[in-house]
Amino acid sequence: MRLAAGCLAVLAGLGVAAGFRMAVRTDSYNFWGAAIVIPIVIAVNVVLIRRVTRDEEKGSWLPGLLGTAFALKLVGAMGRYYVAYIVYAGAADAQRYNLYAATYYKQWRDGVIVFELGGKQGTQWMEVITTALYTVIGPSPLAAFVVFASFAFWGQYFLFKAFRTALPDGNHKRYAALVLLLPSLLYWPSSIGKEAWLMFFVGVTALGAAYLFAHRSRAIPLLLVGAAGTALLRPHLAVLLFAALFVAQLFRPTAARSTGILTKVAGVLVLGAAAFVLTSQSAAFLGIDDFSYQAVSDSVGAASTQASEGNSSFEASPIQSPADIPGAVITVLFRPFPFEARNAQMLIQGLEGLLLIVLVMRAWPRLRRLPSLMRANPYVTFCVVYMAAFIWAFSGFGNFGILARQRVLMIPFFVVLLALPEVGRWRAPDDRTVRELIRARR
Repeated sequence: MRLAAGCLAVLAGLGVAAGFRMAVRTDSYNFWGAAIVIPIVIAVNVVLIRRVTRDEEKGSWLPGLLGTAFALKLVGAMGRYYVAYIVYAGAADAQRYNLYAATYYKQWRDGVIVFELGGKQGTQWMEVITTALYTVIGPSPLAAFVVFASFAFWGQYFLFKAFRTALPDGNHKRYAALVLLLPSLLYWPSSIGKEAWLMFFVGVTALGAAYLFAHRSRAIPLLLVGAAGTALLRPHLAVLLFAALFVAQLFRPTAARSTGILTKVAGVLVLGAAAFVLTSQSAAFLGIDDFSYQAVSDSVGAASTQASEGNSSFEASPIQSPADIPGAVITVLFRPFPFEARNAQMLIQGLEGLLLIVLVMRAWPRLRRLPSLMRANPYVTFCVVYMAAFIWAFSGFGNFGILARQRVLMIPFFVVLLALPEVGRWRAPDDRTVRELIRARR
């Protein structure tokens, strides 16, 4: 099964690359560089998939699912490339990063690494990251799309690993299928761009959170790496994540022994300090003097006005009172609906939204128990608080395309709620549970 999954990934990648060779009809380094780099990237990923699944039980569904998901991720990367460079003729964010990197990568190879930050720092850091990649692989956006797609793929895998650690009795197969195979997660974070980079570090942060709540080692290093990676491009996203972590740590169940109380207090202090630092950085990033509700609302409102322009615009309803919450939740999670679609991308997004609505209805018996699950499991609290903060922050974005692209960084936490344990099977993760799972996989 593992070998078949690897072969499927290799064949899919080579087949798609050959098809693009015929489509673009060019002999530039874009294609020939990709012809060299993409097979190497695929081979590395196949080896990594085999490595992370080597302890799975014989006949496990995970190796095949990961291989299939990676092959489809390559298709998603090629789809993103086609839309960016064929449909829109390079009028996409990826082209800005590509042109910058193609201009400066030779200087970097000569050891002359010079860049200045100012203005939109997230965009400029993305240019630097792309230049660093081109210094290694050369100026091939086609190859770079596959590299970034692979980066996002492993972020999605980390999210699955976090779910399996935090919810040992959860529906692991359903969550894996959703977080790895949802069309939006296959498509949007699969190009040169911020979403792929952020997906990886959001996954690292989620895994760090799961390890923290399960008293596993390496939790703090993972959280530090996740904070650095997300704050580099979007400090405000890091604020949402670590504010949710702070709340989850604050309300997590505490053992009666003194060490348990001390551990909780120490975690609250550390996460509180991290949230404060990230909040200060995010305020500077957004160009505001403080991170109060009104200041952030004004900043988000300004971004919403810019995001409401174009063929995918709609009338947004930012949350300004409790009455606005239901509409904002529906919009951020499920829209556009199929009848609102104006192109193929929006139609696929709309069908995905309908699928999620159906899954919410099927999961309703478990969702009714969500308050008790949040009291018992801090990872569930972390997911719910992050979702709520994300919906509040992005409820004013009046562009379906931008909204669909942004929410891929929240959807993996939402689908946690669709794969909760069956009624009567709930167990909170602890050291003993984790050890039992490790022994079972071995």
